[in-house]
Amino acid sequence: MVLIHQPFSIFILILIFVFMSFISFFNGFFSPIKSSIVRAIVSESDRVKANSLISSVDQTFLFAGWAFGGVLISILGKQITLGIAFFLILLSIGNLYIVRVNETSKIESKDGLISRLTAGWKYLLQHQGLRIIVIMDLMESFVGTIWIGAVTLTYVEEALGKGEAWWGYINGAYYLGTMIGGFIVYRLSNMMIGRLSIFMIFGSLMFGLLTFIYGFVSNPYLALCLVLLMGPSYQIRDLAQETMFQNSANEKTLTKILSARSALIQLTIIFSIITIGVLTDIIGVRLVYILSGCLLMSSALFGFVHLYVRKKGLSLESESAQI
Repeated sequence: MVLIHQPFSIFILILIFVFMSFISFFNGFFSPIKSSIVRAIVSESDRVKANSLISSVDQTFLFAGWAFGGVLISILGKQITLGIAFFLILLSIGNLYIVRVNETSKIESKDGLISRLTAGWKYLLQHQGLRIIVIMDLMESFVGTIWIGAVTLTYVEEALGKGEAWWGYINGAYYLGTMIGGFIVYRLSNMMIGRLSIFMIFGSLMFGLLTFIYGFVSNPYLALCLVLLMGPSYQIRDLAQETMFQNSANEKTLTKILSARSALIQLTIIFSIITIGVLTDIIGVRLVYILSGCLLMSSALFGFVHLYVRKKGLSLESESAQI
């Protein structure tokens, strides 16, 4: 916020990028720790419901934020808008401060630094169910960059024959779908207990199928409907998976597992952005979506065989076999 007030120069621009990198770095801490806190303070029977409620709130604010943030900038200017954002961050910190997590142990780990840094990776490799989920995650993350701005805008212009406004409609429809999906999962939370694997696989399969169909569509209204349906499919998959991770370990171990998983996914996304961009130029945006849908459905099939048929997901349905 301070740097935005400074006269523009190359030095100030470089500093802004440096601080943005630091913001992104520390933001990477939040998701694994938040999931671990939920694991610590919410009982197993209410965990699906808690995850869906948190996700619904997140997606609601994301949906409203894209539109409302733009309105605020146009009316109040960037300085005041950044000031509001700063105040909201402070409010968030205050709310986190009053959350009390009961520590189960005060014994500090005697492992060395290297052992502590690699602990999460070891858990992912050792646990059969987690290993399968991470492989699915990597496949889905690789094609997840088809939804970045450059690719979706290309699709809107070339496949749908529309302008930038429809790019906004597509994004809005997706976030609206994820909001609806969160409420659906909240209502189905009791039904999902003990059936997390099959719900996650079903969500993955539907998301892949809708993406595959999306690649063939030329009607913008049909495309909008498909994207709206993708939101609930992804939420069912994502919230079931989140709960399975929380069931796999206690809160301290869970933070290590989720941090290792997050690092793997971010590395995959970096590689994917380059690959998807090149493929879009070479084979066209339609074929990119079609092939992505095929890979997503392959991921769901892979999960079905290993997690459901071979029963490797049973230990993740409850806390009974946690690490």
